Formats: sequence, C-alpha cells, structure tokens
Amino acid sequence: MGNVSFETFCDQFATETDCISALFAAKWPDGFRCPRCGHSQAYLIQTRRLPLYECRSCKAQPSLTSGTVLERTRTSLRLWFQAIYLHARPNGINALQLSRIIGVSYKTAWLICHKLRHAMSQAEAEVLLSGLVRVTDAVLNPRIPLASGEWHKKEQALLAGASEEGSGESPRVILKWYDKNTLPDRRSSPDVSPFIAQFVDPAATTVVARRYDKRANRTLGHPLREICRAAGWWLAWKFGGIGAKHLQVYLDHYCYMHNREGKGIFQMLLQDCATRPTITYPELTVTATCRSYRLPRPAVYGRAVAS
Repeated sequence: MGNVSFETFCDQFATETDCISALFAAKWPDGFRCPRCGHSQAYLIQTRRLPLYECRSCKAQPSLTSGTVLERTRTSLRLWFQAIYLHARPNGINALQLSRIIGVSYKTAWLICHKLRHAMSQAEAEVLLSGLVRVTDAVLNPRIPLASGEWHKKEQALLAGASEEGSGESPRVILKWYDKNTLPDRRSSPDVSPFIAQFVDPAATTVVARRYDKRANRTLGHPLREICRAAGWWLAWKFGGIGAKHLQVYLDHYCYMHNREGKGIFQMLLQDCATRPTITYPELTVTATCRSYRLPRPAVYGRAVAS
C-alpha cells in the first residue's frame, strides 16, 4: 500500500464488506480459529453490524473485532482502515489531522490514534535487540544547561539501543523514556543494565557509550544520538511536543515506523491491530505517570498513557 494514494485506497476499501474480508484475513490468516477451544469450523451469524462466528465445537461466538484493537468500536471499519493507512505513512498523523480527514470528532480521532499506538507498542515489545547492539543515554529536547546542573522542564532523559546484524538494513531501534527525577542532576547518566536485561538478547554483543564520553561517542554513540535527535524533531513537528506522562507510546510509534521503513507498513499494522487486544478510554486517561526506571531497583517498562 506504500505507493497507493489515499483516494485509491479509499476506493479499494469503500464498503464495510471490503474491510470485513481484509480484517478476517488479518485476524485469521489460516482460516477461523476459535479463541476458546481452537476449533477451525464455525457458523456465520450476520444479524449484527459486524458478523459473529459460532464455533461448531464449543458454541463460543467470537465477533470479528473481539480480541483486537477495534473491539467494541462504534466507528465503521471503513474509517478505521483509513486511519490505519494514514498512520502507516512515513510521517504519521496527529489526532486533529485525522479528525478532519476522515470526518470524526476530535475525541474519536484521539482514541483511534492511541489504540493504534497501543498496537504498535505491543508489537515493538515482542522483539529484542540482537547481533551487535549499541546502547547509550540521551536527552530529548535538549536545552542550554542551567548553571546548577538542573534539568530544564522541557528536557527528557532517554535510553536508546540499536542492533546491527550485518544485513545492510537500517539498525533496529528501541527508545525508552527514563524518569529524569531519579537522577542526581542533568550531568548524571542512568544505569543501562536493566535496559540491557529487558530489551537485548542475552546472546548479543553489547557496546555502551555514555552521553558525556566524547571519545566513545565519536565511534559508537553518534548514530544513536542522531536517531534520538530525529525522534525529537518528529515529536515537535507532528505533535507540538509531548510531555513525560505521554511520551513512551509516541517513542514506540517512532520506533515502529523506523524499524519497518521501506516495508508494507499498512499490512503489518493491520495485522498487529487484528491480533492484539485493545486499550480502553479510561485506561488511556488515568492520571498516572509514564513508567520508567526507578532507581535503585531495576526498571519496569510498561504501557505509557498517551495524549
């Protein structure tokens, strides 16, 4: 779908029937499979807006959207497909733009955007960095350091990792927000060992370059620092900047697109949406801070609440 215009895409998925067929293929690529008992045969029930499939073995009635990011949606599949297409473009889209293009309220567009990012986050969490892995810490939205060494309120601390497997492709990247308030001051670098334990394959060769180690950064950390800088520009340009509470899912969005550059992102994102559970509006709007490393104990990266 990468070379297909938005207008052509809309023509290809002009009806709910078109979208139902594509979503079914993405959810069950090998044919129907009952989520309860694993049986492969079902009766089709078409008395609702979206079809139900009654398992011939255990009589369970999973819907087409149950267990997917689209579960219990009131928005048509046609508009969901348009949103997936627009998110699969290289620069992505924000909620205000989406609401205008597909003709839904801002709240609906906001919820769709974050459900799609939730699918991206889950997909990113499933793959470890392998091969030769470079790890560094970085500052997002860097400002001129204060005389006291304190953080500027718009700066955010990051841990970044990239793997190179000698295939000639762009390195796979993981960017994680780190709570800067757990560090003594702006000049301090966080402990990278929990990051390595959670996101790097144990068989990988890992090289660490600290932010203030200029000699190491000239040979090891510079590409990663450029990626962090590019992520910061993307967040500022597309979304007007993101606060700490909401940052992680946007970083996951950036990594998802970076790690699939040049590939069929629409089909990948559709499949990720069709095979991963949703997140609800109350879960997205809870007043909780983004999870990160909490010194001195190891970090637990979790789903960040997005805005």
